[in-house]
Amino acid sequence: MSNHANNTAKLSLKRLLLANPWGFIVPFVTGVAATLAGVGLLGLSGWFISAAGLATAMGVGIVFNYLTPGAIVRGLAILRTAGRYGEQVTAHNHLLGLLRTLRLWVWDQRVAKESTDLNQQSRGDLLQRLVSDLDQIIRWPLVVFLPWMYAVLAYVAVAIFAFFISPDLLWPLSIAAVFHVLIVPWACGHIASHAVHVGQILGVHRRSRFVSFFSALITLTIRGRWEDYAKRLDQLDVRQKNAEIRIQQAVSLGRLFSYLVTILLLACSLYLLGTVTTETGRWVLNDGVQGTWVVGYVLSLLAVNELVLPLVQSFVAQGQSQVGLRRLNQLHQYANTPIDQTIPRIEQLFFKQWRGFYLPSRMGSPTTNIRVNHGESVWLRGVSGSGKSTLLASMAGDCLSSGEAYINDEKYDVCNNPSYQAKLSYLPQSPYVFQQSIAANLLLGNPNASDDQLWAALDAVALADWVKSLPNGLETLLSSQGRNLSGGQRKRLVLARLLLRRSPVLLLDEPFDGLDKATIERISHSLQHDYKPDILILVSHVGSRLGDNARVIEL
Repeated sequence: MSNHANNTAKLSLKRLLLANPWGFIVPFVTGVAATLAGVGLLGLSGWFISAAGLATAMGVGIVFNYLTPGAIVRGLAILRTAGRYGEQVTAHNHLLGLLRTLRLWVWDQRVAKESTDLNQQSRGDLLQRLVSDLDQIIRWPLVVFLPWMYAVLAYVAVAIFAFFISPDLLWPLSIAAVFHVLIVPWACGHIASHAVHVGQILGVHRRSRFVSFFSALITLTIRGRWEDYAKRLDQLDVRQKNAEIRIQQAVSLGRLFSYLVTILLLACSLYLLGTVTTETGRWVLNDGVQGTWVVGYVLSLLAVNELVLPLVQSFVAQGQSQVGLRRLNQLHQYANTPIDQTIPRIEQLFFKQWRGFYLPSRMGSPTTNIRVNHGESVWLRGVSGSGKSTLLASMAGDCLSSGEAYINDEKYDVCNNPSYQAKLSYLPQSPYVFQQSIAANLLLGNPNASDDQLWAALDAVALADWVKSLPNGLETLLSSQGRNLSGGQRKRLVLARLLLRRSPVLLLDEPFDGLDKATIERISHSLQHDYKPDILILVSHVGSRLGDNARVIEL
């Protein structure tokens, strides 16, 4: 996942497993060591107890070697405990790396997507779904892959042990392994796969419904519609409950079959290891088979049974991961090739039969012709809902558009055109403030700006005195999306960031919303003098000296 070609490829569980193979080897090895130590511990301890009891019964307990088997048992116990802790610690580190890989992949899809449609990937319900899908996918290695590998290796270890007892045991062991590792989990998954997928999708849908319900509770109550909404929520609860019941039924059925397979394996093994004598009618071991080894073998099978039981419900995590992958891959985009159009110094902008709109409704601004010359300011005015903001966003290449754009009387594409974007700064109605310091947010506009330039930009938007009053000044850390700022402070901070870019074209959407008269006057003065752009296009419902000196276009 180190190169861009890999980052824009579709996701798969195999690809995620191999995304960081070296990071996965450590938890895998420690987990295998703990698993084999657990099986060996139960088998050897059973042999040790049986052998010690037999030695005591035969009167040779004094000369029986207790120390060596006891030391081995103790060592296996330590290895099992240390291995489990080691697996959890190293697996946690691996999962963090896997989560990083998934987040970078999601980011690459956003980068590859058309910038005009990015707003569709910023909806709260979609972001909530992404978080849920990522949480499910990163569980797959620990809940599905590793338990399956542990069960297979445990069967291999027991098979080697069984070979030395009696090679005839390999056939029932192989058949039981196929049932435990493959057939029973597959059958459970086949029975409940639809319920798993429905439950996963309903879970996300139900959460979003509840969020909508609480946010609109007052409105629903006033209009008398909350009971209808509550009934729909109850229907979702019933559907999800039914899906969960079907899943639990499949898990219980799978566990039952796993126990039956283990019981049949024990019965077949005992049948192959012994026989019923005709003289006494008693079951006795075959010649050459030691009873203590048989006890260890039986206890080892019981240990393996505990390892295969988690495989029965692994289909739940498998299905949830597949749903998450399928929904993440819906974001998959092949990298867009930027338009290679070098734009000279802008002397004139002309948008012919131009209209901005958003998907899927295609609602937007009316079709219009707008021409703006070098050194000119334009004020777009109109009633609320007339499409001013959408029109301005389409000029910035921030939403979909129809029509033709001309720069210096030559036709250009304004979307996905780095040369055009480099000459333009756009202030939307809801600008984004990053969870960094004030200085870091400003430096996004000009990474090479000095402290004096940062203070000058803040002074231009009437924020310098406020920042100086803060204990940490420019190093004050802002909260996510600038929630600890007022709406006016947030917009002015982003405007200061744009002023540091010194772009020749400046597009401003409601820059004076919520500001007092003195602050509006200060910003207008800055945009007419020290930070005057070559072309200014303004959308505002608030009058200002900046608007008074601009050409007005009514929508």
